[in-house]
Amino acid sequence: MNKFKLIKFNILIFFFFNMNAFSDESSKTYINIDADKLITKQNPLKSEFIGNVYANDEINQFWGDKMIIYYDENKKIKLINLEKNVRIKRINEEATGNFASYNPKNEIIEIIGDVVVFKDKNVLYGDKLTIDLISSTSIIIGAEDEQVSVKIAQ
Repeated sequence: MNKFKLIKFNILIFFFFNMNAFSDESSKTYINIDADKLITKQNPLKSEFIGNVYANDEINQFWGDKMIIYYDENKKIKLINLEKNVRIKRINEEATGNFASYNPKNEIIEIIGDVVVFKDKNVLYGDKLTIDLISSTSIIIGAEDEQVSVKIAQ
């Protein structure tokens, strides 16, 4: 009987954290996530989505093999990391890479490793991409031994 109560308690805790955790500071912001597996940890509070991860919010779409969401002390999303086969799609651009992080409070997306950006018919290649969503600024940096490469459509 005690095992049943413990399982029931864990399920309730899991749903409580997931209902509150995916709401940003404004009530209109949300994130939907699909994955093969979900692991939640309490200390520190984080959720790991593993396998065929797809997530979207009101503007962005995210894909990867693994997504880890870190929460602050108020159970708000502090940081989202994506690992392996990363793809991020926004309104008019798409970027791929090996690793990505998204800080929803600062509105900064960073993609690292074999970065490719598709915007309109243009293609950019580099090693690190930083996108500031507030100022609409993007910075792409080449690897140590490689420069940034751009193919511009005419």
